[in-house]
Amino acid sequence: MSGTGTPNAFENRKQVFAMELKWLEDFLTLCSTGNFRLAAEQRCVSQPAFSRRIQALEAWVEAPLIDRTQQPSQLTEAGRLFQPVAQEIVDLAKVGKKDIQTRVLEGKERMRFSTLGTLAQIFIPGWLKSLQPFIDANQFSVKTEYGTIADYFAALADNSVDLFVSYAIPADGLQLDTALFTSLKLAEETLVPVATPNDDGTPRWWLPDNPAGPIPCLHTLSDSSPWPIKNHMEGLYNNLTFKSVYESSIGTTLKAMAVEGFGLAWMPRTLVANELASGQLVRAAKKADDIRVEIRIYRCSKYNEPRVEKFWEALLQQEKRLVASD
Repeated sequence: MSGTGTPNAFENRKQVFAMELKWLEDFLTLCSTGNFRLAAEQRCVSQPAFSRRIQALEAWVEAPLIDRTQQPSQLTEAGRLFQPVAQEIVDLAKVGKKDIQTRVLEGKERMRFSTLGTLAQIFIPGWLKSLQPFIDANQFSVKTEYGTIADYFAALADNSVDLFVSYAIPADGLQLDTALFTSLKLAEETLVPVATPNDDGTPRWWLPDNPAGPIPCLHTLSDSSPWPIKNHMEGLYNNLTFKSVYESSIGTTLKAMAVEGFGLAWMPRTLVANELASGQLVRAAKKADDIRVEIRIYRCSKYNEPRVEKFWEALLQQEKRLVASD
């Protein structure tokens, strides 16, 4: 504070924390009314208490702000200098409070999902839309950046996400703690072996014919994948040789590579339906060789936030409706 006691010292905003915001609001109310009694009524305090708060502010400023010898009360020179500063501080505090409350509220209301890249494209949007009549939530975040399936479950365990939507974990895949992670079935998907056609429309590779030589294959994920593709290939086609030529967790990328003829891939039928219909891709095996997989949603039982509980209850009710309709 300068020796003159002028409000110029307020350029250092950190000093604001040494006083109470309500003092500034009292002062601004007094500026607008010019009357201690009316200002006290508007601030819902007694006049003596209001006067003490104005005096406390003046003591902090180290300068008189109000000329009490006149009616209505007038601002001193220091008061006139201080008024816009006080207004700016109050406005900034209100804007900051509102912004924080908005961000906190959004964080409390937003449902945080993680899922595989392919499911984020072909399943999540339509599924969430189908739930709209039954849920209150309308704010969502969807993360697909976790590297392995174990990483996705680690994110659930440390509450980085609320729910994980995935193809069902194979029985001989990642060993889950069923007491910690619970799940519900959301839907089923069919994985279809597809390849580009020859000039006559036949598939470049028809697996039941036991093609000779390595078959270029577009694997979808590593061995930790929830898709049982690797086991399916090793079990049903253990007499064939597959050569991995491309790997990605992004379904649309795999589809594009398959369309360009880089190799054979097992793809979600919903993702390649248009390409199969147009003939850009054809089946590489019989329908009996398709892979049926469940789409499931997982949660961690350590956390029971109300918004997650409400959402989970809506899923339970949807599951009952699906069972009843079968």
